[in-house]
Amino acid sequence: MLAQDICLEIEPHVAAAIANLAAELRLVDIGDYIAYLRMEQFDCIADIVRDASEMYFTPGFIEFGNDGEASAEWGSPPEVTLMLVINSARAKAHVALKLCTDHAEVKLGYVSFDHAFDGRHDLATLLVDDIFDNMIAAPGLPGRIFFPRGGLTGPGAP
Repeated sequence: MLAQDICLEIEPHVAAAIANLAAELRLVDIGDYIAYLRMEQFDCIADIVRDASEMYFTPGFIEFGNDGEASAEWGSPPEVTLMLVINSARAKAHVALKLCTDHAEVKLGYVSFDHAFDGRHDLATLLVDDIFDNMIAAPGLPGRIFFPRGGLTGPGAP
């Protein structure tokens, strides 16, 4: 099975897991992200992403992928897309996080798995379980509520 087929199934769970991270990253002015991208100051963005992600995930689990896109057209609000990498022990996911003035969007682009697995269920739950294991529960935050230990449930579950 192609990893891209799995992306559609896993994407809502990844989006729910990084919702707090996206909200944290939206606190930085989009103009700053645009300036950092245009001037290729990727280390500045990497520092912001690292500091924000360590509030919700174990250190090094989510990193900036040294790539992004910026859109600042006349008559429309600015947007920036940051390429993030989820470094799981058993899989690596490439996520495009689009930050807008009033919301954020998540697009799971590709997942590469370290080992071959027997079935679709194994592939579908692998990354979700690793995200569960790397989330830091904080008071007042939903934390690990998204990922029951048994794997995916609800629509789209295998």
